[in-house]
Amino acid sequence: MANVWREEELLAAMYLYTVLPFGRLHKGTPEIIQLASRLGRTPSSVGMKLSNFASLDPAHQARGVKGLSGASRADRAVWSMFTARWAESVERAADTYDALMRAPGAETERSSPLTPPVGPTEVSRTTRARRGQDWFRQTLDVAYEQRCAVSGCDLPELLVASHIVRWADDETHRLNPHNGLLLSVIHDRAFEAGHLTLTDDYRVLISTQVRQKPDPLMRQALGAYHGAEIRRPVRFLPDPQLLRQHRETRFLG
Repeated sequence: MANVWREEELLAAMYLYTVLPFGRLHKGTPEIIQLASRLGRTPSSVGMKLSNFASLDPAHQARGVKGLSGASRADRAVWSMFTARWAESVERAADTYDALMRAPGAETERSSPLTPPVGPTEVSRTTRARRGQDWFRQTLDVAYEQRCAVSGCDLPELLVASHIVRWADDETHRLNPHNGLLLSVIHDRAFEAGHLTLTDDYRVLISTQVRQKPDPLMRQALGAYHGAEIRRPVRFLPDPQLLRQHRETRFLG
């Protein structure tokens, strides 16, 4: 009988899928090798499981990228659960993944995509929040290929994982990567202050106040992007409904 994947194992694999680029979903990837070791499976088996998840990913389907076609009913159930309840699923998957990485012999510092907490098994609320924020940033780094969605800036120190609906405003969307944009610092601040937003078809809108400024820096850094289309992510496209909420409640017009 085949070695059936348990739900917790699938969650750990899904967790890893979200923070790895599509081109690294193979048996030679260190993170896949490590997870396979902790699960008692082969790297090929884990790589195939991640490719099965890729076959369910709407972003890859839309681009005509095909993963393996053998996604099981359990794979589909975990995918549906994860993408329907991001906060709950990410936390549960992170707990599972971290427990595996803390197991004796795990090489966490070299291979773990996210640094697990050190100390007691019970993770504090602060640590959970920080871990969730780290995961959110890493998923956006992968989705936007470490470039600002507006300007294309690729300096990690100048990039921010922005929430479309603020972290404090809606707990259900805190860890929803469709509620995220990877932006440079200036574009993040403009987005937060209501001077920048996006249309439903992912074009940049800059506030009239900014566009009327005579300052050349303002024109170059912000005004020049008015009407331009963003660099679309390879996965986790921003949710148009959340963008509409930002336009209607925070954009200064």
